Formats: sequence, C-alpha cells, structure tokens
Amino acid sequence: CPIVITRTYTVTDECGNLSADIVHTINIDDTTVPTFTGSITTTNLEGCVAGDVPAETTVAGLEGLAGDLLVSDNCSADGAMTVSSSDAVAGTCPIVITRTYTVTDECGNVSADIVHTINIDDTTVPTFTGSITTTNVEGCVAGDAPAAETTVAGLEGLTGDLLVSDNCSADGAMTV
Repeated sequence: CPIVITRTYTVTDECGNLSADIVHTINIDDTTVPTFTGSITTTNLEGCVAGDVPAETTVAGLEGLAGDLLVSDNCSADGAMTVSSSDAVAGTCPIVITRTYTVTDECGNVSADIVHTINIDDTTVPTFTGSITTTNVEGCVAGDAPAAETTVAGLEGLTGDLLVSDNCSADGAMTV
C-alpha cells in the first residue's frame, strides 16, 4: 500500500528505430476504510468480574456475536484484517462494559467504532449449608439474648456447622 507499477514503453517505427523509453508510473492505493452494517446486540451475562468476557480478536469473531453485524472491505479479506478493542467499565452490580471495536485493513485504514454493551451481573443468591444450634440462655427478658451477629464470620462462628458461600462475594463483602 500503495502498489507502484512502473511501466516502460518504447516505440519502434517502420525502419526499426527505437524511441527513448517512455515511463508510466501507476500508483494503486486503498484508502477506503472497512465498513460495517448492522450492530451487536447488548449481551447480558451472569458473572462477577469484567474479565469474564474476553474481547473478540477476529472479524469472524465479531460477526459471530449476537446481532446482525457484517464487516466488509473493498480490498482485504476478513482474515487479513485486524480487530482491536478498548473497554470502558462502570458500575458493580451490574458491571457495564462499553467495548469499542475497530477493524483495520491491510493498508492501515481504520473502520468507524463498533460498540458492544455488555452487562455482567451476579443474580445468584448466597447459599448456606449446615445449621446453627439452638442457644439456651438463662434470663427473664428478650434483652438477655446475645446480640445479633452482623457478619458472615460471626454467623459461621455460632455453635453449629453453618457455612455461607456466594459465587462472587467473599464473606467479608456480604452483609447480614
């Protein structure tokens, strides 16, 4: 890019006399950016972290995402184009990733932005196994009962075999 063709002509007259060389230079250049039609549908996923959704790295991968995205270029085949992306991450529950893709053809022409919104949300409730043993306290009023636990570690520390777990949150990050 560009392709340069140097074409040399000579002219011969009827008597075999040759002219000096006539040089014709032809530059063929691709300055047309890759284009796309359609879009990528917003993706909603169960998960915990932004890293749960790797970026696509090929045109085929982009076109394989949900939606009707089609990428094309006037000179480069899909496999010869490169895909790059950048992420803007916001929020916690859900985590919203705005992933911006561009496609570059063999001549360095860069497409317009292709935007993919990804919502990663933890909708799985914490679970527990075991139980807390009944506590018997000597006393006359409800105030004689021990204070309520306010942490998962405190709950798990009560008499019994209670274990609390969550697919995304550590014990210290959960509230009681």
